[in-house]
Amino acid sequence: MNYLISVISYLFKTKILRQKIPLIAGLVVGESCNLSCKHCNVSSKSEEKDLSFKEIKSGLNLLYNKGIRLLAITGGEPFFWKDKNFTIEDITRYARKSGYKIISIYTNGTQTLDSTADNLFVSIDGLKESSNKLRGNIYDTVINNINNSNHPSIIINCTINSKNRNEIEKVCEYISTISNIKGIFFYFHTPYFGIDDLFLPFKERQKIINEIIELKKKYKILNSTACLRDVYYNRWERPTELCLVYANNKVFKCCRSVGNPEVCKDCGYLGYPEIINISKLKPSAIWSALSYLPKKKT
Repeated sequence: MNYLISVISYLFKTKILRQKIPLIAGLVVGESCNLSCKHCNVSSKSEEKDLSFKEIKSGLNLLYNKGIRLLAITGGEPFFWKDKNFTIEDITRYARKSGYKIISIYTNGTQTLDSTADNLFVSIDGLKESSNKLRGNIYDTVINNINNSNHPSIIINCTINSKNRNEIEKVCEYISTISNIKGIFFYFHTPYFGIDDLFLPFKERQKIINEIIELKKKYKILNSTACLRDVYYNRWERPTELCLVYANNKVFKCCRSVGNPEVCKDCGYLGYPEIINISKLKPSAIWSALSYLPKKKT
């Protein structure tokens, strides 16, 4: 009920009163990570200090005061974060106590998937061989952790690139056999650090989008049709003011690469056009968003 009241309040303020309020924020707890993925430069930032629990609380308070009630906790690897005796669970509890309505954690899945967050988004980039080439020899560990988890809402994040482009249906088929997984959400590789061999040009992305739309008829793909069509026609605005990112004690609009026109042009972060379509009350986007609602406690 509190969540529904929050949503109605947000829609009233943005649609009726025309106030500009961000819908969701990403909290980057730090760069600490146990992997050196090929598409990521976190390992090059290993010397950077993670945020302290005090700094994180300040960031959460700041974002909350901006009207944000949906929170995505990211890193680095969030389950790797520690500050003295504080762990990621302390961050989740503080965010919940502060009034955030839906809390999600984005993880590489190599740690035990035990959390009171509403959603755990676990990254798996292709079938075993492809994913291991990108992320290291961790695929079996991640799958075992998923199978051993009691968390009610585990969602797979799969970033499509030139190396796993032909495995999309096979990944969907395999994921569908794991009962602990609620569904899969696709992204495209974003060349944050320049065009590389993982990059997919726009016309290739369009072919893949058509494939995903067809696969939605068979598998639990959580990307909405409205979002996929906007990406197909390249008609979604970015950067977006609907999303903020708190990292290194700073607030960024949209992402930490804001201001880089090349990154914006080739952005493959499909979570953002999804949020834009939710704010526009597109039915398929709203239906997809219902997948992320916290389950009623019994």
